[in-house]
Formats: sequence, structure tokens, C-alpha cells
Amino acid sequence: MARARKLFPIYGSSLANNMLAALVHDRVVRQFVEEYVHGYDRRGILGGPARDRELAETIGREIVLALIVQAHAALPRFFGKQKLSKLKAEEKEAVELFFRELTAALARAQNWSAEDRRQFRRDLALYSEFGERRETPAKSRKPSKAQVEESPFVARVALLLDPSMLDQARRATRKFHGELPQLARKLLRRTLG
Repeated sequence: MARARKLFPIYGSSLANNMLAALVHDRVVRQFVEEYVHGYDRRGILGGPARDRELAETIGREIVLALIVQAHAALPRFFGKQKLSKLKAEEKEAVELFFRELTAALARAQNWSAEDRRQFRRDLALYSEFGERRETPAKSRKPSKAQVEESPFVARVALLLDPSMLDQARRATRKFHGELPQLARKLLRRTLG
């Protein structure tokens, strides 16, 4: 139960701060966009400081959504379990409180309105539902629609990044999305020790 005590809500705030710091100080979004621009010679997608800031904020929001889902999937390991369903009731409650505080801290840090919070919860539910469908084992050899369909992160970020060259934007975003589980685990370790 020592780990459950460590997951008091304040650690959710700490993870929110670490996520936002990674976006700003570690320049996660900026590096992704710069790699895309240089890799595909797409300098034209950069439209000056206002466009760059809007792109960074919007893609950053999508990254935070993906990181929350990844952190939620990784958190049972801090209790010595592989899946959330294997946690004891009090551990599940600690996880729930942790994520409530995480989203509340994000809302405070970003100064979200009530509508912003509703939209974020709706988008987080979309990301979470997709992740759950992906984790459900297929009973047949034929991949399910969820296994074939593209993640909301890839679809949304590619469209934001470069709508006129969507296929290459999807490839770049898919690769970047594959790196997010490692970032989520790193941020969790930094937060929870």
C-alpha cells in the first residue's frame, strides 16, 4: 500500500507540471515540427510566430491527451501489476484520484473555461476508448477494425501539421506517436520516483 499512499492527488499535479514542462522546456512539439519540416522540405507550413504558436499549442494539447492515456496504461506497473484490472480496489481508487487531480491541474495551468474542460474530457474519452479497443485481443486471425483504424492522435495531428501533404504527415506523426509511450514512462518515473 506504500505506492498507493505515494499516489495522493498532489502527484497528479506534479505529472501535469512535468508534461507541460516537457512540451515547453524539452521542446517536444518544436522538435517534432522541425524534424518534419526539414525531413520533408516543408518550410511552407510555417507561417510566422502566430501560426507557429498556434500549431505548438494545438499539437501540444494532442500530445498531452496521448500522454495521459499512455500514463494510465503504465501506472499499474508502479503497483507491480501489468493491467489496471489487476489492481485492488484501494489502488484503483488511488489511480482515479491521481488522474482527477492531473486533469484538474492541467485545467488550472491552462486557465481552461468550463467549455474547454468539457471538450478536453470528451477528447480524452475518445483517446481512451481507442486505446481500450486496441488492447482487446482479437479472437480471429483477421485484424479488427480497431486494429486497422488510425489513432485519433495520428489523424488529428497530421491534419494540423500538413493538410496538403496528409500521407507524409501521417507517416511522420505515426512515428512520433510511437515515441510517446517512452516519454510517458519517463515522466511517470520523474514524478513518482
